[in-house]
Amino acid sequence: MNVQLVESLVEIVSKLTSEEKQLFQEKLSYQHFNVQSNKPLTPEERLKLWQECIEKAPQSSINLPDEVLRRENSHFTKRNIF
Repeated sequence: MNVQLVESLVEIVSKLTSEEKQLFQEKLSYQHFNVQSNKPLTPEERLKLWQECIEKAPQSSINLPDEVLRRENSHFTKRNIF
């Protein structure tokens, strides 16, 4: 057992903000879920995890006009790659 590593982690976690601690806890729970299940997630389980992530993501008030989202306005067109 690496006691020094564990002590370092405890110190780091103790310095996190409440939002960071919540995110850390969510990541830890997700890891625990995956480790326990040793099998691939079903489509339903993946959908549930994705929906939970979306619900917890910060909301943005930025609305982009449709023209910005058009493919021809993207910087990653064939003419720019070659």
